[in-house]
Amino acid sequence: MSTRDRLAGTAERVAEGARSAAGSVASVAASAAATTSAALGTATTPLRRVAAPVADPALERVGPVADALADRGLTAKRLVLGSVVSAIVLLTVVPLVFLLWTSVWSGFPGQFDASLTAENFLAVYTEGFFDVVELFSNSLVIAVGMTLTGLVLGLTCAWLFVRTNLPTKSWMELVLLSGQAIPGYVYAIMYVTAYGPDSGLVDRTLRDAVGVGLPVDVYSPWGIAFVVGVNVVPTFYLLTVPALQDMDPALEEVSRIHGAGAFETIRSVTLPLIKPALLSGALVTFLYGLGEFSIVAILGARRGFDVYSTAVWKAIGSRFPPAYGEAAALACSLLLVTLVLVWYYRSVTRRKEEFMTLSGGGKRSRTWDLGRWRWPIAGGLWAVLVVVWVLPTLVMVLVSLHGSWTGTVDPGALSVAHYAEAVTDPLLRDAFTNSLLVAVGGATLGTVLVVGMAYYTERTNGRFRGLVDFLSLTPLAVPGIILGSSLLFTFLWMGKFHPLLDLYGTLTIIAVGCVVVFLPVASRIAVGNVVQVHTELEEAGRIAGASWLAQMREIFLPLFKNTAAVIWFFLAIHVFQLLSIPMMTYTTDTVVIPVKLFQLYMYRPNIELVSAISTVFIGMTVVLVLLLRVFGITFYELGQR
Repeated sequence: MSTRDRLAGTAERVAEGARSAAGSVASVAASAAATTSAALGTATTPLRRVAAPVADPALERVGPVADALADRGLTAKRLVLGSVVSAIVLLTVVPLVFLLWTSVWSGFPGQFDASLTAENFLAVYTEGFFDVVELFSNSLVIAVGMTLTGLVLGLTCAWLFVRTNLPTKSWMELVLLSGQAIPGYVYAIMYVTAYGPDSGLVDRTLRDAVGVGLPVDVYSPWGIAFVVGVNVVPTFYLLTVPALQDMDPALEEVSRIHGAGAFETIRSVTLPLIKPALLSGALVTFLYGLGEFSIVAILGARRGFDVYSTAVWKAIGSRFPPAYGEAAALACSLLLVTLVLVWYYRSVTRRKEEFMTLSGGGKRSRTWDLGRWRWPIAGGLWAVLVVVWVLPTLVMVLVSLHGSWTGTVDPGALSVAHYAEAVTDPLLRDAFTNSLLVAVGGATLGTVLVVGMAYYTERTNGRFRGLVDFLSLTPLAVPGIILGSSLLFTFLWMGKFHPLLDLYGTLTIIAVGCVVVFLPVASRIAVGNVVQVHTELEEAGRIAGASWLAQMREIFLPLFKNTAAVIWFFLAIHVFQLLSIPMMTYTTDTVVIPVKLFQLYMYRPNIELVSAISTVFIGMTVVLVLLLRVFGITFYELGQR
């Protein structure tokens, strides 16, 4: 059989698969190019400016045209992916170089009259500058508790919302995603005001009613780990929803046909197929747990509970002179853990074909019928949502309505003065505008970068795929304080070379820094789901003569739009509330809302105003989700829109 006949046969089989899935192709042309175009028209929108079908005797003349298109597509591919990869490398290597350089430098960052030394590592790991064993064990408790909480609650919600006919799941998702608007340090304050052993409203109410308080201590290590985990549940939900949407439902239906129950199907079919997304979520959550700062700083300070991040913060902010070198040497331990976990992740997901279930065939997920358990399960999940999110949020609203919170509700002291201040204060209004610009710009830039990076690492044979994938996770090993410092010094020096490179004192440096911070989790969302998009349609596009840009525009990006929407939403919300990078890079003209909140809480203790602003945050998120639903978008149904 000739090469031409084999190509024609391949294209014929691709077309037949797409026709059977969609069931709406009117006719099949005789040539290979025409049948392939029909397949593309069934799975996505028709290709534009693609080589026209030719009759079989003229196939020989397609060769030069295809070669020219291939050369042009290869150039565009190299240009686009090369730019993305270069940006990823630049944004991740600079903080990494700064971290390593500071760890072996005898002077302060930017002090060039110092010298290389190993004293920082000796002081940290042999001379007891830090209690490394205790810090590591404490960080491990937080990371494990955070991962387990996020995995259990996030995956449970994702599966029930996407794969079952659970009633009221639309409203449940609204409550769940509203938590995305609450910064970590506000979560800590919410749980102290609601469940704290001293001034917590719920604890005090129980003591007054039955004489016994809550058996849970939010100031204990595992209590802190649970609060940190609750903070990450919406993130874990967004990490796993696209994978459950893109999974072929026919595989679960085959299991059900053969008599397997729900739990057996989940164990043997669902979980193995979404393994990349689960590993991505667990890996990123665990690493963020090792570097968690804001919640631990508030809840752990009462009993002197320190982890890596709080030790680094105290070494830089509470010592004179600041111990930059020792803090950087301590952070290098996290870098080593990152390397090991990335190696493990790539070794498990190396055979990407095992997880490819989203192909050219049309599909609509068939949900599981929970039967008589629908409402009991919904009631139980609502109870969890009320205890974990709704009740602390309501307590926060009550706090915001009091002139001075004392742990009890005083109906005569209720006032909306703090809300009036939140919306009329010119400084707060400017901070909100700055935060909005940073969030939109950072989310857009980050989405472009991580989608391009995921395509490069999972869909090409580039020699630097493993390195780029590892670099995308390295910001997890760099504490936010050091990362912010590295960006500050980087752009101060770059500004000396050319005025256009002087980004100090601009919102751009804050947006870029925020993208770097959330690059690991955003890249895991993309990488964990790109492996499920099968390559068959792109192969068909190449056979039909489509350039690489046409394949991306007409095939890959339409199939990947669900994940891209999740990534943008995740980045926009989290960039808006990030504290660490703005704290190190802001000026009087670039103050953002998180910095303003921190200043209100630390320098002018005003938990009532902080609660009011946080309540506005939640309201904004609810409005955003409702606007998405006006356009027919819910995250658990993105794959069916």
